[in-house]
Amino acid sequence: MFPQKKEFNGTFPPQFIFKKGYFRMHEKDRRIQELEEELLATRKELEKYSDSETINSDSNSNDEHLKKNFSKAIIENIHTPILVLDDELRVRFINKAFFNTFKVNREETAGRKIYDLGNKQWDIDELRDILENVLPKRNILSNFEVFHDFQEIGERCMLLNAREIDLNTREKYILLSIEDITSKKKAENKLKESEHRYREMIHSSPSLIAILRGPEHVVEIANDAIIKTWGKGPNVIGKPLLEVLPEMVDQRMGDLFDKVYQTGKPFYAHERPIIHEQNGKLVKGYFDFTYQPQRDSNGEVTGVAVIANDVTQQAELNNRIKESERKFRTLMNFMPHKINIADADGDSYFYNLSWLEFTERSMDELIRNPWTDWLHPEEKEQIQRTIDQSFKKGRDLEMEMRLRDKSGDYKWHLVRIIPLHDNEGKLINWITSSTEIQKLKEEEKRKGDFLKLVSHELKTPVTSAKGYVQLLQSMIKNSEDLQASNLPLEPYLLRIEDQIERLIRLIFEMLDLSRMEQNELELKKTNFSLNELVGSIIEDLAYSYQDVQIEVDHLCDCQIIADKDRIGQVIINFITNAIKYSNENKEVNVKVYEDDDRVAVSVKDHGIGIAKEDLNRIFKRFYRVAGKNEDTYSGFGIGLYLSNEIIERHNGEIIVNSSVGEGSEFIFTLPLNNYN
Repeated sequence: MFPQKKEFNGTFPPQFIFKKGYFRMHEKDRRIQELEEELLATRKELEKYSDSETINSDSNSNDEHLKKNFSKAIIENIHTPILVLDDELRVRFINKAFFNTFKVNREETAGRKIYDLGNKQWDIDELRDILENVLPKRNILSNFEVFHDFQEIGERCMLLNAREIDLNTREKYILLSIEDITSKKKAENKLKESEHRYREMIHSSPSLIAILRGPEHVVEIANDAIIKTWGKGPNVIGKPLLEVLPEMVDQRMGDLFDKVYQTGKPFYAHERPIIHEQNGKLVKGYFDFTYQPQRDSNGEVTGVAVIANDVTQQAELNNRIKESERKFRTLMNFMPHKINIADADGDSYFYNLSWLEFTERSMDELIRNPWTDWLHPEEKEQIQRTIDQSFKKGRDLEMEMRLRDKSGDYKWHLVRIIPLHDNEGKLINWITSSTEIQKLKEEEKRKGDFLKLVSHELKTPVTSAKGYVQLLQSMIKNSEDLQASNLPLEPYLLRIEDQIERLIRLIFEMLDLSRMEQNELELKKTNFSLNELVGSIIEDLAYSYQDVQIEVDHLCDCQIIADKDRIGQVIINFITNAIKYSNENKEVNVKVYEDDDRVAVSVKDHGIGIAKEDLNRIFKRFYRVAGKNEDTYSGFGIGLYLSNEIIERHNGEIIVNSSVGEGSEFIFTLPLNNYN
């Protein structure tokens, strides 16, 4: 007769396993529904008894009659609290559920008004209004909610149902059923709050979000972001999406919605171009989006969720980057230089077409094997060590080296490696450019061979000429007749000797240049006094340049281990250059001193000076500084080049301080381990 409480059999229905937390909400809803069904059945049962039964007018007999008519078994098994009140609102009957629910003693209820029950807990304004005002006029009141804070059980929400019942007596009775729907209300409030948060999350999200329902993809929910992007205004809710956005039909977006709806499989897209309306015009945008199937509690697909992000700016930037990369690769492949790009660790990931043609290898093959594998075996170890030092310090590098071509021949290349940094100065890439200079090297070799031949051919007659001049000088000194004649032969012979000395020096420089290029210049290191070497050289030059004042200042006494002739060659070059560029001021200052852990020799003039743009070029081969009216000073322009090579081979350094019109100072230093 009454619905029985359903027992849990240990197996969850399928719909309870789809979402986390879904089972709890569904179980509450199920229990609430059971209680409502049970209450409804109870009402019907009570109405049946109240309509069919009568009680006597006598109060005691009426009570007895009520007890007989309302079967105790039935009443005691009803889970809903029930009261029967007389026309004075006194309690005539209360079932067990009422006592259990509201913690009221049975002894305190008999014959008392309902307002006095439980220490007057039931003196509730809303209840008075129902029983004294509303109910007499309507004869029945259903589903009236009352909120009240009870002393024993706390704040509760009660669902009241009341009606007058006619038992064919002179008295009137009120049947009052009370259902505690506090849990239900809390569940409803939580559900409303959850739904509110859900909708707030959707509408406040910067992402484009919409929920489409049914096979027609009717717009159920659409946040402001997606409505703005659609450009159709807010009146899109409740309409099929493809009716709202007909421009999507030709772009086959409807097919995607259908596929997700029919298969239940999501669809993802990255930077997909979509034509959509914006400010009354169709524009092209790019979107990342997901079409996700929406399911009911039975797992059936009921709609499609659209979650998208407008990435137009990012996509356009990526397209520009791709176009820039395409142009870059085209340019790299067009260049005759061999270009490869490496990451910050030096691992190459790109080789241009010139590299591929030079080696007849694919890009993957070159990436798997470093380009240094193509170095000449005799140079590989030293060059690799130099490159590693450059990478470690993050500095540019420029070197000449031989690389093996597809035929196995080694060709000379000028290789330059430069680092690339990001906006924050972090090293991100290395770019290597290799330019073949094989023909240039061959031409230089021919020139070197020519210079070597000429030098050797000139050396013998010049040496002989110098010997004859010295012989004539000695004969003049021993001839009394020539001395008596007062003929100015000796000054002319001195000038001839000076010019021969210059010619010999040039010849030796050309020979040294040839040896340097052939890597045949050997250093013969000995232990000698640097002060004595400087003094001896100045004494010899003072004899040749009598119109020049050369001052020397020895600030230390230095014994060094070096190639005496080569160091002397550097000192002579510095001093003769100082004399050459001194113009009218024929004063040269030479200084020998110690600088921390180094020995230094300084040669300073007060001549024309060197322009800033020339400072980085004066040590290159055959470079000469121009003087007034674009005239170029005499010499081959190889003296400073040779001096720099000699000092570097001694692990030293050359420093130049100069300003135009204020003279120049050339300093070479040698490290501590070059002297005692």
